[in-house]
Amino acid sequence: MLVFKIIGIGICSAVLAITVKQHRPELAIAVPILSAAAILSLCVPYLSSVLTMFENIAEESGIDTAYVKIVIKIIGVAYICQFASDICKDAGESSIAGKIELGGKIVIITMSMPIIYGLLELVSRIINF
Repeated sequence: MLVFKIIGIGICSAVLAITVKQHRPELAIAVPILSAAAILSLCVPYLSSVLTMFENIAEESGIDTAYVKIVIKIIGVAYICQFASDICKDAGESSIAGKIELGGKIVIITMSMPIIYGLLELVSRIINF
């Protein structure tokens, strides 16, 4: 099962990070980056089926698929920013991590503007109905 592989990589990486940090602290940041890359590579094949399911649900319910695609992109931006922020925190750079999170939030609000506009347009039509 996928979850056991992820847990195994995580535990092995944690032990390896502690060991490397004791002997070669300058290389310690590479361990969480490589472990995250390994975990992400395990998860990528499952994402295509999830995306297909989202698109099918949108088509069946009559929701504009453009909105669903925007939401999926927003979720992706959130995950990527969280990933980068966590790596910076692991490296002891919480200030940079905060800037990444802020930048991600700005990108997310920018990407969500078409959805917000469509929602406001719908509310306006309902009120004027």
